[in-house]
Amino acid sequence: MSHYFKALAISSVIGMLATGAQAATVKEVFNGEMLGTNQRYFESIAGIPRQSYGDSHVFRVQGCDITATINNGAVASLSMELGGQCQANLGTFIGDYAPPAGQTLTPGAFEESSGGGLSYLADCLSLCGNAADPSVYALWEGPRAAGFMEVMLEVVLVDGDALDAASLWQGHMTKAAGEDFVMDTRFNCDRRFDAEAHQAFKDVKVTAVTIGHGLSTPRC
Repeated sequence: MSHYFKALAISSVIGMLATGAQAATVKEVFNGEMLGTNQRYFESIAGIPRQSYGDSHVFRVQGCDITATINNGAVASLSMELGGQCQANLGTFIGDYAPPAGQTLTPGAFEESSGGGLSYLADCLSLCGNAADPSVYALWEGPRAAGFMEVMLEVVLVDGDALDAASLWQGHMTKAAGEDFVMDTRFNCDRRFDAEAHQAFKDVKVTAVTIGHGLSTPRC
């Protein structure tokens, strides 16, 4: 084999490795069977992470951003940004507690399939600043039958429906508990207003979903 063709073959192999030999699909990577697997195995399927922030590693799979949180060398949770062709099938994680695959994911759809029990939290609802778009989260802590799996639905507060829902929730809490209660995000540790949050957000599209154990949540 000539030096040219040897170099071409080596370059092709390096190119495949650099892209993680990306034959992986979203269904293979964002899958309940990946939770608990070691990092090397996960990356053999998902490819090489594009970015890493501490324990969080971001992968690009079929045009979708999937983040794996690695604790002690194993996958503790998986997160995926939703939209367009990037849709999550939660059934591989929580079975029949998940909404049907292909259905638009909303807190209301998840509440209906899971039987309820969502807790609502937020980065902030008042005087949030401009550093980043804040989010509202709906957290579900599954029963033993679901392996005590935790599911966190995220709604980024950027479009009309999400902002309107946040305004409704904020207004109710301010009227009932005062402005300081909202500004200090005390609602993150007070479950009195979950019903009002659910009523406001039930039909709003979820922009990201995280599934695993020991999920990090906003503080009060």
